[in-house]
Amino acid sequence: MRTMLVVLALVVLSLWALPIDLSAVSSWQGLSKSFGRLSDYFAVFAPDLSSEMLSRCGVLAIDTVAVALLGTAIGLLLAYPLAVGACRAIMLADGGPCSGWARWSARIVLEASRLLLDALRGVPDFMWAVLLASITGLSPVTGVLAIAISVAGIFGKVLSEQWDNVANESYVSLRSTGASRLQVFLYGVQPLGARTMMSFILMRTECAIRNASVIGVVGGGGLGVGLWDEYTDGNWPGVATVLLTLLAVTASADLAANFVRRRLRIDPNHPSSTRALDRKATARRRSQILGGVAVVLLGCLWWLREPMGTALDELSRIEWSFVKPYTLGLFQPTLSAATWLTVLRESVVPLAIGVLATVGGALLAALLVYPASIAFQIDSSRFTGERVSPLTRGARIATVMLARAIALVMRGIPEVGWLVVLIVFFGSGVTPCIIAIVLHTAGVLHRVFTESLDDVPYQRLERIGAGRFSTYAYGALPSAWANWRTYVFFQFEVNMRIGVALGVVGAGGLGLYFKNNLAWREHGNAAAFLWGMILLTVAVDRLSRYLQLKRNRC
Repeated sequence: MRTMLVVLALVVLSLWALPIDLSAVSSWQGLSKSFGRLSDYFAVFAPDLSSEMLSRCGVLAIDTVAVALLGTAIGLLLAYPLAVGACRAIMLADGGPCSGWARWSARIVLEASRLLLDALRGVPDFMWAVLLASITGLSPVTGVLAIAISVAGIFGKVLSEQWDNVANESYVSLRSTGASRLQVFLYGVQPLGARTMMSFILMRTECAIRNASVIGVVGGGGLGVGLWDEYTDGNWPGVATVLLTLLAVTASADLAANFVRRRLRIDPNHPSSTRALDRKATARRRSQILGGVAVVLLGCLWWLREPMGTALDELSRIEWSFVKPYTLGLFQPTLSAATWLTVLRESVVPLAIGVLATVGGALLAALLVYPASIAFQIDSSRFTGERVSPLTRGARIATVMLARAIALVMRGIPEVGWLVVLIVFFGSGVTPCIIAIVLHTAGVLHRVFTESLDDVPYQRLERIGAGRFSTYAYGALPSAWANWRTYVFFQFEVNMRIGVALGVVGAGGLGLYFKNNLAWREHGNAAAFLWGMILLTVAVDRLSRYLQLKRNRC
């Protein structure tokens, strides 16, 4: 109840702080004009299906996927050791260092790892691309590095929190045998958090594909280049083709992620595993997936070999004496009180956008979880004992497909894509920005909500001994709640950063001030707004970790 009151208060404050314009829907006349603009817009939005356009979109789609996969792989490699250092269950749990100096050293490593992760993800990947483009040039390499830096911060935070969410009593017996902290992590904490870890990595890989398309707008290559070119030329059929290509790529990534999850699932109570697998079969499946991932990444490297070679040539010719002052200037913010007061004031905009978008997206995603759950719509007989007629089963399968298709469309189109359509309906301003983020957030959260729900072992649900909805409410939801909470807190951070990025296209706030000061070469002021983004992320991260730690102690 207390949490709901706090959330309600934050929503009210956010609505008060933002200049939300609802004139497009507040009257019948405004509503008719808005729908008229939207119908005129879609009248010229028929996709261009010429062979030339389709061929171009195909090449750009491969560029986007290659940039996203390489960026995600590099980011995961960077994130893993930082996540270990940022995990309280590993660094400061029982069985850790007891002496004062050793414990203080562990705490310093913990806080340093968390601060570095905050800095990496505190700046949106869109902004990283803007900063890196002056060094690496306008190429897919810029997109790879921007995604890798941002993804490293994201993976590091969420993996460390997922490991902290593993109940201590689940691996206390391992610790009682005298196992070291590393052994407890490798054989206790990590295996117990493997399912949620895999689900999140696959989800973020899919998100990286969409982000790669947006980063392309500022020189990161891929579908973003095509989208921006067609948009600036006013070629709406071309814009429609690029958006449909992006949706197809996202759907393909979704299917590929589901295939990987099914191959790695070893629970015989789930529909994807009709029998228990022995160790050899499990190891063989994991080796197949790892081998497939390695082949795909090598293919991505081969595909981007030319832009990578060009970027290396450009780096070798850079006069670092010229770049150094520009780079260092972004780490030397002005100390003007007026500037920092502006930073503080403009931080309210992404904070309020993050609150409204996260609450709205989480509620919308939660409403779609039950109808989209394979466990409760298709396989409920496995733990409730109910008998389902073929007609009822067919209706439930259709329900699952419809709910998942709606969620796929919502997350398949990036926030910028939704924004293009919503600006036509609402006009420019903060309102379409919030609704665009709500729709995309609902699609993203729906996936991880549903997967964490369907990952609950059916044997645990059998013990409830009740009907479908009662088992859902009293068995599945409590089991998945810790992961839902982590995802929502994390998505709030993501939406806050998206609010910063969308500030340059109408939302205002830190993003707009950073862009303007960078364009005016006011590097000290730009650095202040850049550090404002990072400090905002640090504050939100510490709050989320504190709240989750309090819940874990209860």
